[in-house]
Parts: sequence; structure tokens; C-alpha cells
Amino acid sequence: MENRLIFDVGMHRGEDTTYYLGKGYRVVAIDAGPDLINNAKTSLAKYIAHNQLILVHCAISDSEGEVEFNISKKTQWSSLKFLISDRKSLHHKRIKVQSKRLTSLVREFGLPYYCKIDIAGYDAICLKTLTDLKELPQFISVESECVGEFETLSDEQALETLNQLYNLGYRKFKLVDQHNLTVLQPKIKFYHEPSMFIKFKRKAASIFRPREGIFILKCGHKFPSGSTGPFGDELEGNWLDYAIAQDTLLYHRKTYFELKSSYNHGFWCDWHAKLL
Repeated sequence: MENRLIFDVGMHRGEDTTYYLGKGYRVVAIDAGPDLINNAKTSLAKYIAHNQLILVHCAISDSEGEVEFNISKKTQWSSLKFLISDRKSLHHKRIKVQSKRLTSLVREFGLPYYCKIDIAGYDAICLKTLTDLKELPQFISVESECVGEFETLSDEQALETLNQLYNLGYRKFKLVDQHNLTVLQPKIKFYHEPSMFIKFKRKAASIFRPREGIFILKCGHKFPSGSTGPFGDELEGNWLDYAIAQDTLLYHRKTYFELKSSYNHGFWCDWHAKLL
């Protein structure tokens, strides 16, 4: 691996960071939650000691300075946006944290090979700051959308993160359902009514020869809930061009929201993108 650096923007409990570290990458892990950073200092201390892991306590936005960050009782929903942190009335408290632009971290630590972005409603804003860079990560992932308890998005708004990726220069895309890490295919229905009442089982990483990083476990790595999962060329399926990617998102959003069991923030998918 020529570039062994990964950014985990929205580290949470380190669900993905531990995977990247196990595959031999150096990781810059960023989170605005002080408890999550402190826990990682203990649980991942050996990687910090060997300079394989750098922890950065800050929020990522379009500005530098101090911002208010909303902590949710369900830490996956902690966000700069109050309405996301208050899903199911679970907002816990507001804290003040330092905010940085993602480009500042790239200039400080170097250009990552892969950048995972999962910051609950600020993914598109984070992407916009990357227009300042002359070079981009080879691979990147972001949430396709993230809304508050009662917010809804138009089709145009739902395409914002994909459009941001395309405007940056990314040309190949995969849409991944985050409930069980399935790569969604064009015009092949994935969301069905009975499945919404069954607990999703999250997939394991490939147990075969790795296409990214090194082989880590004979039985595969189990991704807990909240993790983004495999990245880059370890994702299943074919990469889609921009037009087909647009159609794929709109098709799956439509079939999901047609379900009686759907709810406004239940369409939980990530875009993965790569440069040509």
C-alpha cells in the first residue's frame, strides 16, 4: 500500500477504526464527543503508543472555531444539528467544542487513501470544504442523507451528497444499505415489508484475499451496528456511473418510503465513491 492513511471522520466507538488498524492502515480518527475520545484513548492505547492512531477531538464543519455540539443519549445521533440529536426526544445536552474544516486536517496529517465521513447531517457540508484541495482521497464514503425526527427531503435534496461527490471529481459510486451493509443494485428491489420487522444481520468482511489492506482474521471481521463497513474495492458489486447512481438512489428511496413500516429517518444508506 503506497498510501496507508485513512481518516475516520465520526469515529464513534471505533467500530471502523479498529477494522482499519487491523488491516495495517494508519488512522486519524475524529470525533466531537469527549467521552468517545476518552474511551478510545484507553481501548486503543496500543495503537496510539505505536503512532498508528491519532485521535482528534473536534467537530467537522465549514468553519474554524468554537461551535455548539448536541449530545444524544443514543450517541450515533449526536450532531451539530439539534433535530437529529433529539430523535425520539433523546437529546441529552449541548457542549462547546472546537470545529475544523476537513481540509485543515488533510494539510496537517496528509491526504488519506480513504476518508470515511459519518457526522450525522453534516456530511454534505464537510464535502464542500474539500473543494479547496488539489488532490482528493482515492476512496470516500458519506451518508446519503440524515434528517431529524420530523424532517423530510425532496428527491433533489436527497441527491445532495451524491451531487457534491460528483462536483468534487468522483465518477464511480456504490450505494450501501447501512442496516446490513448490502450494496444496492439498480432497479433490483431490496426493501420489502416483512424485512422491516426482522432485525438486520450485518455482514462480515470478506474472508478471502483482501483487496484493501492486509488479511486480518480467518473468520472475517464482524461489523457492529453503527459501523460503515468495508470500503474501496472490497465492496461487492459493480461501480455505477453518475446517472445510474442517481436513478439507483431515487428507486430505492421510493420503494423504502412506500412501505407502511417506513419512517422519515429510516432510509439509512451510505455513498461510496472513487476517483477514476
